[in-house]
Amino acid sequence: MHNAKSSGKPSQICHNPIATWAQVIFFVRVNRRFLAIVVLILGVLLGLYFLSGTGGTSVLLANASDVAERPQDFLDRELRVRGFVKPGTILRMGDKAEFVVELDGKDLPVLYNGNSQLPDTFGDAAPVRVDGHLENGKLMAHKVEAKCASKYDVPHAGEPGYGTSEHLDALQAAEKDS
Repeated sequence: MHNAKSSGKPSQICHNPIATWAQVIFFVRVNRRFLAIVVLILGVLLGLYFLSGTGGTSVLLANASDVAERPQDFLDRELRVRGFVKPGTILRMGDKAEFVVELDGKDLPVLYNGNSQLPDTFGDAAPVRVDGHLENGKLMAHKVEAKCASKYDVPHAGEPGYGTSEHLDALQAAEKDS
């Protein structure tokens, strides 16, 4: 240990705990509002973090062909599935609807619960994104988004290349360019 008396130089470090506490008390008195705001902001952020349900609320993006081929891999997950409405499969029942989403020759049956109105662009051969979960081999959907493929220069139902992953990728690329 270095002793300031032995070197003849005064110590440069002040170890006065009373002065330190006096400074802290002065800081707290002067900055009460600032500290209250900081504590409030931290409390709100922590509350949002814990109340936001950070576990298990993520959505898994998947192709309809993958879900139809390996449904066991997608159980107990919230899914966002992309594909095309298979022509001739739409059955409307009031606000609800049953239809089949197809991609790469694989079919995935969908039951839409009718929580909101189906989009105007929803119809045979429309490219769709469907949110929901699997139940007994069927996608129980609570949200359907449909795109209008007619404005893009891509294959339509019955044409070569329709209903493939490449077709969906072309639609997305065309959508980004417009």
